[in-house]
Amino acid sequence: MVLAQIRALIKRLMYQEKSPHKLALTCALGVFIGISPLIGFHTIMTILFGWMFALSIPAIFAVSVFVNNPWTMVPVYSIDHLFGSWFFNCLEIDCTQLDPSWVESCNLFLKHHTGISGLSLSAFLVGGNLLAVGISVMLYPLMKRFFTVYFKQH
Repeated sequence: MVLAQIRALIKRLMYQEKSPHKLALTCALGVFIGISPLIGFHTIMTILFGWMFALSIPAIFAVSVFVNNPWTMVPVYSIDHLFGSWFFNCLEIDCTQLDPSWVESCNLFLKHHTGISGLSLSAFLVGGNLLAVGISVMLYPLMKRFFTVYFKQH
């Protein structure tokens, strides 16, 4: 029953916009927003991107919430941080040296209370933004092809 409701919602959002280009751009921007490490700005980015590109704001919001929700938030942000750490390691840069001084006190708090150490705000922000841009750019042509074929068949 829930899957049927999700399918109905997806079809309703798809038929609001008949352009494969706009639907693919909507999906790509929604994924970008969902992966983006700019916590607290996702709704603002949704409205801004919908307005700037004349896209369906509810569709962008639906895609971004599908990617980043309470069940996926920890894995998404963990991957953002891991990718950023890997990226800085490849460039042989110590990402903890790029962090502001207040991050050290947060790291000490986390290490004391959870045992987690070695977190870097720089790695999180850089890794999250690089992943968001990269995945969105790769997703756009795939989604455009998918929507083009879908609309030709239906």
